[in-house]
Amino acid sequence: IVGLVLVAYIVAKLGAFGYGLWAVVGAFTGYAALFDLGVGSAYAKYIAEHEAKDERSKISSIVSTGLFFYAVFGCVFVALLWPLVGMAVQWLPDFGAGGSVAAPAVNVREEVGYLVRWGLVLFAVSNCIAPFTAVQTGLQRMGVTNAISFGASLVKIVATVGFLESGFGVRGLLYANAAVLGAFGLSSFVAAFYLCPSLRISMRYLKFDTFTRLFRFGWRTQVSRLSNLIVFETDVLVIALILRNLELAGLYRIGLELANKFRQVPAILISALVPAASDLDARNDHERIRKLYLVTTKYVATVAVPLTAFALGAAMLLMKSWQGDSLDHSVSAWVLRILAVGYLANILVGPGVTITLGKGRPDLQMKAGLISMVSNVVLTITLVLTIGFWGIPAATAISMFISSLWFSQVFGRTVGVDAKRVFVEALLWPLMAAIPGLALCVIGDFAAADLGGRPANLFATAVVAGLLAVSYLWVLRSARYMDGDDLEFFDNVLGMRRIPGYLKWSRPLRDG
Repeated sequence: IVGLVLVAYIVAKLGAFGYGLWAVVGAFTGYAALFDLGVGSAYAKYIAEHEAKDERSKISSIVSTGLFFYAVFGCVFVALLWPLVGMAVQWLPDFGAGGSVAAPAVNVREEVGYLVRWGLVLFAVSNCIAPFTAVQTGLQRMGVTNAISFGASLVKIVATVGFLESGFGVRGLLYANAAVLGAFGLSSFVAAFYLCPSLRISMRYLKFDTFTRLFRFGWRTQVSRLSNLIVFETDVLVIALILRNLELAGLYRIGLELANKFRQVPAILISALVPAASDLDARNDHERIRKLYLVTTKYVATVAVPLTAFALGAAMLLMKSWQGDSLDHSVSAWVLRILAVGYLANILVGPGVTITLGKGRPDLQMKAGLISMVSNVVLTITLVLTIGFWGIPAATAISMFISSLWFSQVFGRTVGVDAKRVFVEALLWPLMAAIPGLALCVIGDFAAADLGGRPANLFATAVVAGLLAVSYLWVLRSARYMDGDDLEFFDNVLGMRRIPGYLKWSRPLRDG
């Protein structure tokens, strides 16, 4: 929610051009961050394993090794790339405020150079914080992580508004990120020692075999990270550097940002799977891993499918409710529609991807990443040459479908769960149940095309969202998609009895 509010505020303050510039900086920094060897991606898995085996001293080894490695790495990393950034940005064109190469409203080269350099510093610092954050994840204390993240979100609101209102421009976003990183890092450091009182940070816990294990696991995840960068970030660079239009890059990023928010909601459901799967794998409890996969996929689909239908059907309403009437939302709305479909395929295999990491099989994620990366590059080149700008989001969506289909087949064989069974038990009814709501959203989006002002569009958006929710839940109940185990989980773990209307909705399932 904070992210949605801040993006709308940032676009209003900086315009699509300024937001596009910030998106380009994020893409550059993301590519530079690939040189970190991926060591940090293994923290949570091994912390969870050592906790399951009551090997607390080895947790200290994981944290100490990661901290000291990234402290040295960060200094070398920044020192080497600092001068290279200055040379690289000289290849950038000067963009005018209208998006074309012209007399610049801002010195793009100077701004990008400053932001990327200090962005690399923040990245180096965040790597040193990551081992302490991983203690929360590895010990499966997501409540602590969520509390810290909530506090950091409040800091981000205050810092972003403060710096932008003070006239710092795009650089104010960098300063706000620095403030958030400081608050988040300090909180994570304190929480790590609170959750694991036996944790010690010392050179004597710096173990070469620990680093070797982290590196062997992590380097494979780098392929997946590169794939994610190409799939999720490179589009902005293509628009900015090939099409030479920062304003269009900003509009694309707006649609991408909202699609990401819809993806993040179901992604919350799988945030705890790496340590959970690591714990079960350490106990050789393969049957419960299979059940974990099926149940999590079912719940992810239950949440992700109607959100995707909402994004598809009410894209223009969502954009006008979110950004107001200051921009032409047609580009951003269609980017949202196209990417939402690809993101659905991506998030539906999320439980399987996460469980493979918990089982110590990053090679499957690596191969899926390679498929996604190669297909995205080939499709982007082909479609941009044939249909222009719209080939960029289309290539991204199609590549995610291709890699997701491959992964679902391979992972099913790995854990002994047939892909057909997953589709029938977990995916079929959410897809069927969302169709009536999708139709209602399309009708509402079309009928509200001439509405002006954020309040009127917000009201219309709420109406179509309510219609989608009612029709979706009614179909799921009629199909008896939820069983007794699901209701027990909803009642006793999530405490949903307190939600108005839940007992009435679930009564026919209980009576049956």
